[in-house]
Amino acid sequence: MYPLLNFLRAHNYKGMTMMLNDRIRSLSALQGALRKAEEHLSGLPADTPYSDFHHRFQELGLEKGWGDCAKRAQETLHLLLDLLEAPDPSTLEKFLGTIPMVFNVVILSPHGYFAQANVLGYPDTGGQVVYILDQVRAMENEMLLRIKQQGLDITPRILIVTRLLPDATGTTCGQRLEKVLGTEHTHILRVPFRTESGIVRKWISRFEVWPYLETFTEDVAHEISGELQANPDLIIGNYSDGNLVACLLAHKMGVTHCTIAHALEKTKYPNSDLYWKKFEDHYHFSCQFTTDLIAMNHADFIITSTFQEIAGNKDTVGQYESHMAFTMPGMYRVVHGIDVFDPKFNIVSPGADMSIYFPYSESQRRLTSLHPEIEELLYSNVDNNEHKYRNKPIIFSMARLDRVKNLTGLVELYGKNPRLQELVNLVVVCGDHGNPSKDKEEQAEFKKMFDLIEQYNLNGHVRWISAQMNRVRNAELYRYICDTKGAFVAACFL
Repeated sequence: MYPLLNFLRAHNYKGMTMMLNDRIRSLSALQGALRKAEEHLSGLPADTPYSDFHHRFQELGLEKGWGDCAKRAQETLHLLLDLLEAPDPSTLEKFLGTIPMVFNVVILSPHGYFAQANVLGYPDTGGQVVYILDQVRAMENEMLLRIKQQGLDITPRILIVTRLLPDATGTTCGQRLEKVLGTEHTHILRVPFRTESGIVRKWISRFEVWPYLETFTEDVAHEISGELQANPDLIIGNYSDGNLVACLLAHKMGVTHCTIAHALEKTKYPNSDLYWKKFEDHYHFSCQFTTDLIAMNHADFIITSTFQEIAGNKDTVGQYESHMAFTMPGMYRVVHGIDVFDPKFNIVSPGADMSIYFPYSESQRRLTSLHPEIEELLYSNVDNNEHKYRNKPIIFSMARLDRVKNLTGLVELYGKNPRLQELVNLVVVCGDHGNPSKDKEEQAEFKKMFDLIEQYNLNGHVRWISAQMNRVRNAELYRYICDTKGAFVAACFL
């Protein structure tokens, strides 16, 4: 138990001592102090604030961090006493879970257009942005609650670190620091990609970012140190590029590292390991697969959304499972890439923001004022021909226009099925009709979509709507589709 004692004595935040002070130098002294503190608290009302007994605690060698009231401090004392008298993993986990240790968090998501508005649907910009913004709001609330409950007066900070895009007009992606709406202490910190020639101004595909990440990591380390005036307590990486930067930063700073893959590209492109040379010019999988292996093995813990993401099912291999053993001919062979039974894996389903995505049946909350705009989207002849028969149910899908999202596959399936065309209309929301993408894969899907609509003569049956940036209206769009007795299709699973 001496390592635990040493940790409690050393634990501090920016020089402020927490848990134990120098009066306690041994395990026996700690046990004695805990019993005296417990005896003192037993004579106080449960809701007695920490300020009423902190002098007595300091005399005993105990500092802030045990709890904000007598009841909560007693519970923490009991846990440590039980642990000292009969050590076991479960009690240790509970005790460590009560100790405030995370005050500054850095979240990495370099690629795409990361902002709070007017970016969803841009290349490489979709669910990951929404996921992180929802995550930080919940995380800040949880951090504030835990800090308060443990009797501390500390202001937490969360920084979402992404790439600064000077030329991203119409968005805030060129703004260095941006406060996250709905939070008090969370900001988006943007750092540009840089070469010897200066700042890289243009957007770069997530498959092309690798040459910039090492310099980006050095610049990020400097920027977050200036913002936080301390090292972060936790670094969270998102997707392959964010996980590489998080891995390098965590290793450099000696900080806990969390990995969130979102999507491991290896399983999205069949046989991409065996035929990596074929994909290399466009996708650079040699860099990406190597990065993913490094990040998942360096991480202290990994967050996934489903069990299937880790280990798959009887028919398909899991995303992480596919990294256990594989070969990239002419490059390397992996014989033990990852242990899918490692306890570092955690399944945390992201869910949805129920203040925005509530059921269509909750009529009192419905945003009926948006219905004229939605009907204009669904039924006008803007972008392409209007639906011939407005009374049909709608099959609906909305995603980024890239190959793995398979929206063109959905259109092709619909085009090949005359009976389906008789029964329902099809609406797909993706891409931008008026602004050709710079992403090669999206350009190919864009052309394929037009070709399919022409090949199967789908004008009047299919509505292809440009990407919509307004989350609130998008949520009401889903509900409006429900009103038509329609259905949402996750085309990537077709």
